[in-house]
Amino acid sequence: MVLTRADRAKDCAKAPVYVRGAGEATEHVMVTQMRDLTYSEATRMSGEKAFGMAGVGPKDFDHIMLYDAFTSGPPIMLESLGFAKRGEGVHFFEEGRSTPGGSLPINTNGGGLSYTHSGMYGIFPIIESTRQLRGEGGARQVPNCKLSLVNGMGGMLSAAGTLVLANQR
Repeated sequence: MVLTRADRAKDCAKAPVYVRGAGEATEHVMVTQMRDLTYSEATRMSGEKAFGMAGVGPKDFDHIMLYDAFTSGPPIMLESLGFAKRGEGVHFFEEGRSTPGGSLPINTNGGGLSYTHSGMYGIFPIIESTRQLRGEGGARQVPNCKLSLVNGMGGMLSAAGTLVLANQR
């Protein structure tokens, strides 16, 4: 991965992907300090920062990559980022909205639970978002993918980082 200014990226061998927004936040130190084990304030705050910087909201995305070290994480992240109402994150997956062909494909590379969780999954969601935004997803390609979100929640649910990536400035 090469990170450079937009004016320099035009000369790269492949189409650039633009970082339109970024946010990070921390909430607590230990999981026992959480006010609510089913919601991540750090994820909410990092998402709000990234969305604000990019001038977008949850309804604008074509694709999402979520760090899924545990099956409880993605529903919590969907709710905390505003993609699902409180208590409905699990139903988002259950109803197939996250699958290829669904209303909002999530973890199109299989995620850490199915693709690769080597203990350091960090850059793989960014790589998959980049592939989707460039139209390089092959059989898993999200049609007309223009805006992708990458979110990582970690540190015992205490910290989060969010990126808004796009194939247009």
